[in-house]
Amino acid sequence: MKAKIICLFLFVTVQATAQKALPQDQRLQWWRDARFGMFIHWGPVTATGNEISWSREGYGKGRYDSLYSRFNPTKFNARQWVKLAKANGLKYVVLTAKHHDGFCLFNTKTTDYNIMSSPFGRDVCKELADAVHAEGLQLGWYFSVADWKDPDCRNPATNDVFVGRMMGQLNELLSNYGKISLLWIDYEGSPCPTEPKKVYDLAHRLQPGIILNNRLEAFSPDESHCQPGQLGDYATPEGFVAGFGNVPWETCTNLGHQWAWGFNDTPRSVTESVHTLLRCIGGNGNLLLNVGPDSLGQIPALFADRLNDIGAWLNPRARAIYGTRGGPYLPTNDYVCSQKGNRVFLYLLSKTGDKVVLPPLPSTIKSATLLNGPALAFTQSGKQVTVSVPTDRRDSVATIVELTINQPVAASVLIPPFSQSNSLAYAKKAVASSQLGDFLHNAPATVDDNPNTYWKLGRRKDVDFAGYYGKTLSYDSDELKALFEKQGWLEVDLGQPESVGEVFVSEFARKNNGKATSAITRFEVQYQKGSQWVTLASGGQLSGQWRKKISSVTARRFRFVILDSWGSVGISEFQLYPAGE
Repeated sequence: MKAKIICLFLFVTVQATAQKALPQDQRLQWWRDARFGMFIHWGPVTATGNEISWSREGYGKGRYDSLYSRFNPTKFNARQWVKLAKANGLKYVVLTAKHHDGFCLFNTKTTDYNIMSSPFGRDVCKELADAVHAEGLQLGWYFSVADWKDPDCRNPATNDVFVGRMMGQLNELLSNYGKISLLWIDYEGSPCPTEPKKVYDLAHRLQPGIILNNRLEAFSPDESHCQPGQLGDYATPEGFVAGFGNVPWETCTNLGHQWAWGFNDTPRSVTESVHTLLRCIGGNGNLLLNVGPDSLGQIPALFADRLNDIGAWLNPRARAIYGTRGGPYLPTNDYVCSQKGNRVFLYLLSKTGDKVVLPPLPSTIKSATLLNGPALAFTQSGKQVTVSVPTDRRDSVATIVELTINQPVAASVLIPPFSQSNSLAYAKKAVASSQLGDFLHNAPATVDDNPNTYWKLGRRKDVDFAGYYGKTLSYDSDELKALFEKQGWLEVDLGQPESVGEVFVSEFARKNNGKATSAITRFEVQYQKGSQWVTLASGGQLSGQWRKKISSVTARRFRFVILDSWGSVGISEFQLYPAGE
């Protein structure tokens, strides 16, 4: 009853201080310019060296939940954390104020399971907030809307009691620590325990300039990767770098090999870390790089040293990193690209070759130089751009070439790389009957020569998804999978009639007991003839990859039609070839 009274008081306070949210573009501006942030996963679990929250069941729930009684990080110094971040080019800091295990790193009135009840007894969030604000960085809270320790969470009889506590915690986090620029809500396998818009509205009432990630509405990990949704400002692919995104997105991944600190964990190399950042920037996204402090509250020396190494590389190259936007050249394995004004920055990730050959650029190149370095020879024609980069001038991590052109690059200009597949469908217009998100898992992902991007069928339109919030419903359950379409089509427009004699389809198949299993059980390939769609070929289980030579047919539009499927369908490539290819 006491918790209910407190939460009611907090909500009354919210209404009294309500403010209007700022426009999305205005709220996102700092984040788009920042490009690089620090994620911090931390809590009592560091005493074990195990993963935060996810190790709770295996370690023993009771044992895990009692770890806080000996959590005493006496060497915690928020200023040191933040100074390390700032010195090395990280522009914002996001701390796990509360993870799925329910432990609060702040002084909350809603539960005793918090940092003030530990031997440490200091408000970690307060000290970090003060340090971040003092250093001029942006502050964000990671917050799990679910709580695996709380017996009321998703309990049909008492979930509303839990929601009151959870909303009270959010109220505290967004009211007591000054300006909060970002709220990083996490999804842990079941729909949000409460109506997502209640969380969204609370955040914007208390912090009008705040931005939110996209996991409030997610019903599957793939949804969190590929779409901002109605209530999110940016998508959050996790553990991998997505392709190019016209929607705001941010990869979250580890400097080490698990989210929380682990015994004998080691940081990834400078080259791998910098390449991850550059691939994010070249894809028009951000990187949120995680570091897990140890049980004493220190960022381990190996990880601090690695951040210093990354900063030593980034800082002299800052003008080619911050405030940039991805493009005009779309990412490849060997290079990615960003632009700012009339400058195009090519990040060369491969160390081989003394020339870079690019597709033609619809602007005149005035000069080509190494960033902060000498001029480079280049040629430009209607067929390609060639820049000479001698191997003895290549950087050991990544070489940045700066092109100055005669006008600012238009945001709408996106130039795909030369095709690797030589498919007639490469980089052509692709649409679908439904799709899971706005990038990464959309129709154009099937014609980009990138097997790591793939189209997925979207949600069913006859389902009331709002009715599933507050329920325990695993993303991997048959019940939840049944909420997504089982039939649909993918269409490619070749731009003009082309003679096609071979079709190739590659499925992104899930693994079951280590073996890839097809989710597609019946399909057809069709072409448009007048106003009719005519079947070219058909099949049963796709089984990973399917290639079929057909009697040559000339048409402009072709479709891959899923007649039946189960589970999670993903098509990574839909390629069309002339006869004889």
